[in-house]
Amino acid sequence: MTEIKKIYCNTCKGETKHDIKATHDQAYHEEYEDHGHKFLGYYEETEYRFLVCRGCDTATLEEKWTGAGMYDHNGDEIYTYSYQPKRKNLGEREAKRFHHVDKKLTETYKEIIIAFQQGLGIVTAMGVRALLEGICVLEGINDNNAWGLAKKIDHLSGASNIPAIIIEGLNGIKFIGDDAAHRLNTPDKHSLSLSIDLLESLMTHLYEASLDLEHKAELLRKTHNKQKQSDA
Repeated sequence: MTEIKKIYCNTCKGETKHDIKATHDQAYHEEYEDHGHKFLGYYEETEYRFLVCRGCDTATLEEKWTGAGMYDHNGDEIYTYSYQPKRKNLGEREAKRFHHVDKKLTETYKEIIIAFQQGLGIVTAMGVRALLEGICVLEGINDNNAWGLAKKIDHLSGASNIPAIIIEGLNGIKFIGDDAAHRLNTPDKHSLSLSIDLLESLMTHLYEASLDLEHKAELLRKTHNKQKQSDA
């Protein structure tokens, strides 16, 4: 009888039953000897599973891994799971494409998305804070005219006409980043996702939308001039 496992299906966009068509085990063990007795030292154990969705017939490779020290408080082994292709459920998000954002900001943003996808909460929070400070510097707000991120955010309000409610949200990002950097506290995933949403909107407001408006205004101006010339 075929073994079945329920996982999120990217095609069906929900949790569905998958048939486990094949498995392959891989293991690495190190032993050491003490007073004539052999003991298990470092080890890794990986199980690969080939899964096929019963709903859409799409295939997925599951990697189930454990290793030395991977135990919970009851002494039971803890396993980590990864999938190829990566799951696109609520825990995942894809990077937005920006066409008019500074290269350094774009690269930092992409690294944040990768950290978020891999569940690296502290790294994500620190990256979000760094991206916000990078935006401030790009807007001409540096340590010479505003010492500390809080003051930079205040200056950002006047420099770029950003509404007060947005500034309040940006201060929330600062506190999340500070908490991660100075106290190694991991924010919850929902707060991190909202922080990324806010920065995506900020970059769209500052760079994408304004340049898109300028481009469309220029196209309209040229069209209007051509219309005037043809009417003359």
